[in-house]
Amino acid sequence: MTKAITIAGKPLSQFYKLPFEKGSKVLRLEALELHSTFKERKNPNLVEKKLLSFKQGWLTFSVKLENEAPERVYIRVEYDHLLVSCSVDTDETYLGRYTYHTLRTMLWTGCLDFNKYYWPECFGVNTERSKYVDIIKKPNGPEIRLKKKFIGLFRPGDYFPEVKERVLAPRPTGAKHAVADLAPMGVGYCFANTDLQNFHTNHYPFLIPYVYAATAYLKTVKSYKRFVFNAQDVEGLSVSPQQEELNSICFAMKQLAAIRFSAYAALPEAVTEISRINEANHLEIFKLWNKALPLLVQQPFTHHLYTYGMRNVAGKPVRRDMKLAFFSIDIPVLSFVLRDKGDYYELQLRLKVKGKLLKLSNDSFGLFLVCDRVKTYLWYLLGAEMDYRLVWFFSKVNFRVQVPKGYYNAHFERYVEGIERWYVVKRV
Repeated sequence: MTKAITIAGKPLSQFYKLPFEKGSKVLRLEALELHSTFKERKNPNLVEKKLLSFKQGWLTFSVKLENEAPERVYIRVEYDHLLVSCSVDTDETYLGRYTYHTLRTMLWTGCLDFNKYYWPECFGVNTERSKYVDIIKKPNGPEIRLKKKFIGLFRPGDYFPEVKERVLAPRPTGAKHAVADLAPMGVGYCFANTDLQNFHTNHYPFLIPYVYAATAYLKTVKSYKRFVFNAQDVEGLSVSPQQEELNSICFAMKQLAAIRFSAYAALPEAVTEISRINEANHLEIFKLWNKALPLLVQQPFTHHLYTYGMRNVAGKPVRRDMKLAFFSIDIPVLSFVLRDKGDYYELQLRLKVKGKLLKLSNDSFGLFLVCDRVKTYLWYLLGAEMDYRLVWFFSKVNFRVQVPKGYYNAHFERYVEGIERWYVVKRV
């Protein structure tokens, strides 16, 4: 028979429960006040609170109220509530004053997100060490870091892309055209790419034409004259009908590419509207990429530029930053491997092109496009919106997600079942 877990001699059933805000690990001051008749002390500094430890998922505090001996307060983060108790009088029906004043000082801003202390199934009963996380002691409290092997650890409530459908984006084939004629000076095309999160002028991946001067034998680009932002920028050059069509697609992409951000303290309605616009824009850019690809593969000169933000797409390209790039019309195929690792499952994303596995790295993608980490010059456009949402998510976790078995059935299995309706999942 499994022995019941006790903290300071008290079973968990005798701990008081404080509910989080729905769908989060946020405890609000209003919720605390609803569960207590105590009031904040006139001088909060008379509550001396010190975090002693974070062991096996439990926060232990030493708390001293004015003119009283120090006592212990215990806190544990659960899926939708906080378990709390103390060494004095808190039980499942009563929130004692030591516990109340400890939480009251923690909620000095009006709320606190306890998500960083939520690590279910990550600590063994008889050990302080965790297979999944490292605990680093710091003056302001412990810092909990995922171990390198488990950077994809999924916890109940964490975001995971839910696969409800997979719709292939229309990709016109059209009549086959020969590669565009080479000329001493002409138009080439640049895949402008950047990180979606790290720069002030972020943008979605887009194509932008440039004017080049070729070498004597027309084999490579000798110099870059300017980016092309409108039809007037290519006046006087020989531009084929296919390039005119491709240029129009590029101009439409750039108009939509800049990612919008909410102003500080913006109203929820404004945040929602900006999210809606960004979502619509990036879906339209994906459609434009599919329209552009058959024309793009015919161009003699194509390059990749990591822009570090839209502000750097101006004037003329910097030669050292322009990397040779090619584009394939082949569509990568996503599949998954679900491995039983003993006390956890691991879900791995894999991509294949014509049956050959792509070797992926965290920087070998551009939202809609991916490349092999060895052949970083050859880019493939993914076939569906759902494909790139999954690739983008998995690229942040080294293409593997780990789920402890203790909550796999209740909180993750439905995601795997959704994936299986549209992709191959191999179980090993």
